[in-house]
Formats: sequence, C-alpha cells, structure tokens
Amino acid sequence: MRAWFLVLLLLLSPALAQTLVEVTAVAAIQSSLVSGVRFPNGSFKAGKGSEAIVARIPDAARFSLEVYAAKGIAARLHDAFVAQIMTSFAAAGYLQDGWPQTQQVGGETRTRYNFSDESGRAALLFIVRRGDELVFVVGRAR
Repeated sequence: MRAWFLVLLLLLSPALAQTLVEVTAVAAIQSSLVSGVRFPNGSFKAGKGSEAIVARIPDAARFSLEVYAAKGIAARLHDAFVAQIMTSFAAAGYLQDGWPQTQQVGGETRTRYNFSDESGRAALLFIVRRGDELVFVVGRAR
C-alpha cells in the first residue's frame, strides 16, 4: 500500500509543482490606467494579438485600453476571476452602469461591463472567452 502511494505521489508531483508555481509565483498585475484596480493571480499583460481583441470593441477609440490574458487556474475559474476584478473596480470607486452586455460571436463569448466613477468618468471591462482562453480589456475614458 505504501509503495503505491509513493509511486502515485511521484507521478503527480510535476503537475502539483506546476499548479503551485502558477498560483503562487505570479504576482497580480496592477493596471496603470486604473491604478486602484488589482487583477487576480494568473493575469498577464497580453502582447501580440492585442489589436485583434481591441478591434472587437466598437467604441475603443473613446478609451485608453490595456489587454490582459488569464492562464491556468484563473482562466478555468472564469466567474470567480471576473467577480474579483469587478470587486476591485468597486473598491477603486468605479460602480457598474446597467447590466453587462453579452453576445456570442464565432464560438466566443464577449461580455462588456461599463463603469463610472463619482465624477462620471467612464471605465470599461471587456471579456472575451473561448474555450479555455480568457482575455480581458480594461480601460478608462480619454
């Protein structure tokens, strides 16, 4: 019995180590646009392809935008991830305006949340979800 336990532990250790690295080693990124908003662990600033995501936002020219991607556990826990970002927006003084707008386009789900602060300045959270991929865009009105 002990031998089987040790064999099982040895086989699972690389997977457990990878998960622990994803969860603990990646610091949450803080947006420079909306400095009070903190993103959950597993968030990475997106590089190539960001323009394609921004092109999905009809009024993108109104906002200064930053694109982020979530990997690993964060992408799989989509609802909790989004709730944490929205809570962070609220803590930074941005309250949600109306209901989120969700649409299905070409196998991906696009959800837009509009926010505004006490002075009426608009902010945006735009999420694109396709399979295990999760990309989100944050921005503040120019």
